Parts: sequence; C-alpha cells; structure tokens
Amino acid sequence: METQLKSKSNWLEKALCLIIILCPILDCASFIFRNYFQTTISVSTIIRPIIPLCLLLYIFIKGNKKEKIILSLIALAYIGYAVVHLLIYNSFHNGCAFGDIKLEMQYVFNFSFIMIYFIVFAFLFLKKDLATDKLYNSITIMATIYVASIVLAIIMGQSSYTYIETSTGYKGWIESGNSLSAILIMSLFIMLQRVREKKITILVIVAVAAYLITTIGTRTGLFGTFIAVGLYLLLEMFFSRNKKIIIAGLALMLIAVLVVIFAGSKTIQRRQQMNQSQYTIIDESTGEVGNMTGDMLRIKNKILNNTLEEGYMSDAQKQSVLDLHEYTKSVKLAGNDTRTQQLMYNLYLMKNQHSFTGIVFGNGYNNNEREMRMENELASLFLNFGLCGFILYACPILAVLIYAIIFGIKRRKDITLNYVMNVGALILAIGLSWLSGYVLFATSSMTVIVVIATLLLVEIKKIKEKRD
Repeated sequence: METQLKSKSNWLEKALCLIIILCPILDCASFIFRNYFQTTISVSTIIRPIIPLCLLLYIFIKGNKKEKIILSLIALAYIGYAVVHLLIYNSFHNGCAFGDIKLEMQYVFNFSFIMIYFIVFAFLFLKKDLATDKLYNSITIMATIYVASIVLAIIMGQSSYTYIETSTGYKGWIESGNSLSAILIMSLFIMLQRVREKKITILVIVAVAAYLITTIGTRTGLFGTFIAVGLYLLLEMFFSRNKKIIIAGLALMLIAVLVVIFAGSKTIQRRQQMNQSQYTIIDESTGEVGNMTGDMLRIKNKILNNTLEEGYMSDAQKQSVLDLHEYTKSVKLAGNDTRTQQLMYNLYLMKNQHSFTGIVFGNGYNNNEREMRMENELASLFLNFGLCGFILYACPILAVLIYAIIFGIKRRKDITLNYVMNVGALILAIGLSWLSGYVLFATSSMTVIVVIATLLLVEIKKIKEKRD
C-alpha cells in the first residue's frame, strides 16, 4: 500500500514539476513560432493547459462528494463569467478595438487556466503532502533554461531587443522584457533560499541571472534584483547571522552597483532615451510639446474637428479622450507616460459609459485603442474585466498574500527566512503588476506566482501542525 501511495506521489510531483520546467521552452517556442509565421496564435495556448487539465480531472475523479461539488461550482463560476464577459465585450466592440472577440477569449481562457494551476498545485501539495523540495529544484531548472536561452540568443546574434524602437536591452527569444524580468526576479527570491546549501551551481545561476536581468533594460529588473538580494541579506543577518554569506552577498551587491555606475546599464540608457523622447511628441493643432501620445493627440484633434471616422469610437470613448487631454494638460504629464494615460483614460471610460454590467463584468481589455490597453494589470482586472473578473482572477492570490502577512505577524516567532522571502516575492509580484505589467497577464510569470503562493500555504500548514 505504501509503495502504491509513493508511486502516485511520484507521478504527481513529476507532472507538477514538468509544468514549471516547460515554461521557458514554451515561451521560446511561441516567440519563434509567432515571428516566423507572423501570427498572434501561440502554440503554448494549446499545449500549456493539457497537464493541469488532466491533473484537475484526476482530482475531481478521486475527490469526495464535497470536493466534487466545490470544483463544479468553481468551474461554473469561471465558465459563466467568461460567457457573460465575452457577450458584453461584443456589445462594446467598435473600430478602434485592438483585437476581436477571439483575442479577448484567449485572455479569459489564460486567466482561467492559471486558476486551474493554482487549484491543482495548492490541492495536491496540501492534500497529498507532496515534498516542496521538488518545487525549488524545478524553479532552479526553469531559471537555468531561461538564462541559457538568453546567453545562446546573444551569442548567436539573434536576441530580440526589449525596446525595438531604440534597440535597447536583450531578452533572447522571449516575447516580453517585463515578463522575463519578473520571472527571473521571482526565481531569484526562491533560489536565494537555497544559497545556504553552498552548492556552486546555485551561486553561479544566481549570479548570472542577476547580471542578465540588468541587461534586459527594464526598471523592473534592475530594482527587483537589488530588492531580492538586499532582502535576503537583511534576513540572513536577522535569522542566522552567517558572516560568510553576508560578506559574499554584500560583495556581490557592491560589484553590481559598480558595474551599473561605471559600465552603464541598459535600464539607465532606456530612462535617458525616454526623458529625451518626450520632447519629440508635438501636438499638430498647437505646434507645442504634447501631453499625450502621438496617436492619442491625433485622435483628440479629429474628435475636436469632427473628422474622426464614423464607428471608430463610441461617444463615451470620445469623451474619455477629451477628458484625458484636459487632465494631462492640467498636470503637465509627459507625453510618453503611457501608463498614467492608460489608467486615467480607463477611469474616465468607466464613468462615461454609465454601464452597470460593464462595472460588474468588464467592458473588455482589447476593446480599447492600442495605446490605451492597460499595462497596469491589477487596475485592468477591475476596470476592463469588472468586479467579478477581479474577484475570480486576482483575489485568490491576494487572499493568500494578505493571509500570509497576518499569519506571519501573529506567529512571528515561528516563521523562517524562507517564509519571509516568499511573502516578499509575492508582494513584489503584485507591485510589479501595478507598475510595469506583463506579470499577471503572462502565463509563465503567473506560474511562478502560483508556486510561491503554494510554498506559503504549505509553510503555514507546517507551522500550524508544529504548534498543534
């Protein structure tokens, strides 16, 4: 009987680990496929759900009556929301929309599958008591593949640029620089927990990953790396006071700072380019430097001149553009500050649409003009996917984070360095979803977030059992 249980646990662990390890391979394959065939279709959209769906089916079949009812209700909630959201999306659709209903459906399905990941990981590791060591190993292997793919792409001269318009930053064969930065930073939080094992391979991977993050060229990468290493050093001083690790860590931090200062950083280059480019955005109607993006200024002028194509925008969208223009002028916003413009435009749009169903179920992420699709994912989940979408897609992870913080404060004598690092990683992930984007909307980075949330739940369970 024990042998059978062990064999079941082994294949479950291997299946879950495979989901993590496949992330960089599927990301690279999708990038190459999309660019070679010039399509928005992703091969990973079809392949990724196979393993978690099989595991979910296993959980359902093996579950008791109560578990089957809970899983059925969860499935109905997500399917019901998807149907209603897509119907509302269609009703708001017009000429300026970035994508059709198929693209919106892809986003909804991706979010739903991420929640399947979370249910599968949390259920199996909490219910079946699977060993979390395999999760740590899988994240290390995953990060190694990402690092190797970037290095290989750079050596072969085929690495894509993070910012194409200025040829700045290297991201290998990965679609989004922000997503790649988030994945590697969150992986750093997990891998740093294994530094105590004193394995040279871990130290090398951490060092190379930390360096490559700075070459991606995103603020996410640069500041996230310093936060991860800095938090680890502080915790090491507090929990173990291991002088060798602290000295080694401080040396690495000092080297990183010197490299950024003297050799230059892709991130600093990007910031300089952004500061300069804001003065190149000219409002054609006034000849002055504009406070909105070039495309939005042109749309604003067409609305005021009554020359905008019929059916291109709804009245609510037109009014939102004008409201945005008044706001950006009043605060003297930089014309290339797209994130602030996206947030304010979508807030105005929600107000001007006067739609209760839009507030509850969302007005559609891809219904907006290209530059007004929100990069601020946390806000977008509420403004574009509605209150129900926010509850279904964001609240499960937010609930784990809030509970972990409250639990950690109450049981502060029992928590470990790993516990605090995982809480820190989850806080940073949520913060990045607000500041940079391509974290919650990217399947691979969400997979890492699911792993971190699972590790926290397992640690909470262990602390409770230990106290009891």
